[in-house]
Amino acid sequence: MSAQKVLEFFKAMNQIPRGSGNEKAVSDWLVEFAKARNLEVEQDEANNVLIRKAATPGFENRPSIILQGHMDMVCEKSDASTHDFLTDPIEHIEEGEWLHANETTLGADNGIAVAMSLAVLDSDSIEHGPLECLFTTSEETGMDGALAIKEGQTHGQYLLNIDTEVEGEFVVSCAGGCRVDVEIPRLRDNRDSQFTHALKLTLDGFLGGHSGIEIHKERANGNQILGRLLYELAAQYNYQLASFTGGTKHNAIPRVGSATILVKESDVKPITTWIQAKMKAYRGEFTPQDENINILVSDAELPDTVYGGDTAESLLTFLYLAPNGVFAMNHSLEGLVETSNNIAIVEETEHTIHLLISIRSLSESSMDFLTKKIHLLASTLGLPSKIAGSYPAWEYEPGSPLEEQAIAIYEKVTGQKPKVTAIHAGLECGLLKAVMPNTQMISFGPTITHAHTPQERLHLPSVEHIFDYLKVLLKELK
Repeated sequence: MSAQKVLEFFKAMNQIPRGSGNEKAVSDWLVEFAKARNLEVEQDEANNVLIRKAATPGFENRPSIILQGHMDMVCEKSDASTHDFLTDPIEHIEEGEWLHANETTLGADNGIAVAMSLAVLDSDSIEHGPLECLFTTSEETGMDGALAIKEGQTHGQYLLNIDTEVEGEFVVSCAGGCRVDVEIPRLRDNRDSQFTHALKLTLDGFLGGHSGIEIHKERANGNQILGRLLYELAAQYNYQLASFTGGTKHNAIPRVGSATILVKESDVKPITTWIQAKMKAYRGEFTPQDENINILVSDAELPDTVYGGDTAESLLTFLYLAPNGVFAMNHSLEGLVETSNNIAIVEETEHTIHLLISIRSLSESSMDFLTKKIHLLASTLGLPSKIAGSYPAWEYEPGSPLEEQAIAIYEKVTGQKPKVTAIHAGLECGLLKAVMPNTQMISFGPTITHAHTPQERLHLPSVEHIFDYLKVLLKELK
């Protein structure tokens, strides 16, 4: 069976909206897929789906294998896109060796894992031992599906997680993480009559990206840049802050956001000129990694109320002082980030301005230090904060039979030696290991670029290479 079947299943799945938290329809589709082929299937309360297939004749005594991936996707689109992720199918565009979507995320992260597993389940010619395919939900927003997996629900000796994004890389360990929620009381005052003009400041040209896999690229965080700009503007001009929002996903470096400020009519032009000059300086700091960042200034409707002085000061001071990005490097593996954080979301709620900060680390001690540092900053400013959504790191088990065989078979199939590494992102292996302590795990996958952004791309030759490798791996694992 060729990789074309993989792409057929992937494109069929992309006809079903499957953003995190909206997986019921695709989960039901997977159940129907199994029933149509007389395969044993289970669907749990979290809409996880587990499909079992008996071993190929002659392979009954081989190790039982779990193929694992998540069915949900990050829903991001360009400013120009009118795509509705709740109702619209993903539009596929093939350009040369690459597949991408039309101004939206493609969902190859991690739909390609599901598609490869379906191709194996659908085939009568791929040889394998006892097989289970585990498809989880809400990985992108907290790994809720993996958290719902119970001990004894699966029975694999080996687990193959197909959720990495560089062909030829084998991941054997991943970061754990948590989030810190900071709440700023959203007090409102009437606008000062001297401020007669409203300006909207909008992020533009920010690359964003995956806050784990791409945090080492040190791209600009839109929330922090906008907060920094407004904090420094206050030293030059009087204004009132009426709104501030930024970021959409906990695991995406924020690239969209806006703020509304009220200014004096006589200050409109000087402030606009000042912002342009300041952004030129910021671009210099982020060249070449994020060299097109900008903040657009446009007229806005004049609101009747603005943030109270304490609210605005707390928000901008916190954004100005809070750590963001790489906090510590791991020196056991070259180029690996040990600990980082991402000021991911700033959003208004009914009574507060909510800040969601995502923290990742391979070290529990380092993560605890960074978490307490952020908590202390919030406390110093009189702001409540809490830790939530913790998930464990996947600790490395050197010399496992699975790792040794996976590497040897890859070298045989491709003629190349793979890179064995850890990843500064959360994989479900960390959570699954807690309920499958005796299951050996490894993660690999085809090349995907710009995950979690509308520029997401899937390398088609890589899909074929990895699927060819997977078929041999299933056949030869002992």
